[in-house]
Amino acid sequence: MRLAVVCLFVALLTACSGGSSDEPAEGSSGTTAAYDEAEVRAGLAAAFAGSDPTPRETAAGECFAEELLASATPEQLQEGGLVADDGGAVQELPTLPEELAGLAADATLACIDVVEASTQAVTSVRKGDLDPRAYADCLLEAVPPKAQRDALVATMAGRYDDPAVTRLGNAQADCAAEQD
Repeated sequence: MRLAVVCLFVALLTACSGGSSDEPAEGSSGTTAAYDEAEVRAGLAAAFAGSDPTPRETAAGECFAEELLASATPEQLQEGGLVADDGGAVQELPTLPEELAGLAADATLACIDVVEASTQAVTSVRKGDLDPRAYADCLLEAVPPKAQRDALVATMAGRYDDPAVTRLGNAQADCAAEQD
């Protein structure tokens, strides 16, 4: 079961990924040798969207990058491993420190609906043998938005055995099983 939950969150992170400032630091154009904001933005969007993304996944990736860059400082991004040593983008989203995981979870939730993404994934696996509305209603009741965020934060921070992740995984299985 844990693998299924991890796969869902990997899908969420590749579907759609402290202080904040919309402006670059004083004296900065937003692009420096140490941090190329445009390249990092593009890389975050691509990593979030995944390989061979649909237009919807591409849009979610772009949204994620915008949201994360608007809320995280360049230092948080660099210290969290989202900026490569050369100042550009990393190729894959790493396990994140707790604070950055929270910001990334918020960015994710601003761009995708966890219940909708889970419903699409489970409906696809079940090959139409599932009432999407009933599943979504069940999942939303079992895992309200705060619990969804908690599960995302835990997953992004690499805590796959966290009770929030278990709660989501169990709810996904239970809601699908209700229709068997």
